[in-house]
Amino acid sequence: MEKNDIREQLIAKMEELLGEEDAASAFLRAKDLKRRWPRVREEEESFSDQELSEKFNKMMDELSEKAGDVYINTEDRKNQIIAQAKEILAKNNFKKGTEQMKQLLEDWKHAGRINKEKDDELWNECSAGRSEFFGKRNEYFANLKETFAANKALKEDLIAKAKEVAGIENIKEAGNRSNELMEEWKKVGSAGRRDDDDLWQQFLAERKAFFERRDAYYDEMKETYAKRVEAKKEIIAQAKLYLARSEFTDDEVSAIKELRTKWKEVGNAGREHENELWEEFNGIVNKYFENMRYYK
Repeated sequence: MEKNDIREQLIAKMEELLGEEDAASAFLRAKDLKRRWPRVREEEESFSDQELSEKFNKMMDELSEKAGDVYINTEDRKNQIIAQAKEILAKNNFKKGTEQMKQLLEDWKHAGRINKEKDDELWNECSAGRSEFFGKRNEYFANLKETFAANKALKEDLIAKAKEVAGIENIKEAGNRSNELMEEWKKVGSAGRRDDDDLWQQFLAERKAFFERRDAYYDEMKETYAKRVEAKKEIIAQAKLYLARSEFTDDEVSAIKELRTKWKEVGNAGREHENELWEEFNGIVNKYFENMRYYK
């Protein structure tokens, strides 16, 4: 291969090195290219040889300048990485911080080199920050396991108490207790992703069982109230009949008094109708006895 062909190949490789981001590393490889540059005696060097040598040396100088800038920028960049590591350490956000620390390590690898002594000094500082962060992270997750275990025990206790609600006959009392347990549940922290959903489903199942019992109870009460409303309307109709007759016989007086007893035996007709029905019935009975005092 002709010397100029070799020179042109070396220049082509030099152009590739000039395009690389890591100028410091590229400069070291460029020195190897320079060692491979064909040399001839000055009196034998042609114009073409001189032209190619000048081009190569100019590219070498350019790369050397870039490498020098990189050394300065590398130290600044590594100091920035150390500062960022300290910020991450101070925030104690271990989930996000772990990813950030990994990225900083990659940034460090691509930041380039300065000189061994300075590089070692900066790396020791960066490594100390990383070690402290991961030490705190490990301690945090160790404590987190204990917290998860404690919260799991609390939630299992609340599930057991939710099952006891089924044994409370008074629906209002049972409802209040169910709501109290729900408020307590909200105050308990996470038991960990592995257990939280299963515990919640168990607790929810107990609440659902109560709600079904409560709904069935109120459906039954609606039917009962409806029957009582009809029964009391019938008693009112009988009272109106006695008031209209107003014969005031002993049998009639006993009968209207008996209506009061029947009224109590029927039971409450529900908040929606009870007061209205009672006022109507009581007004009729009182009117009957007022009339009796007046006419008899």
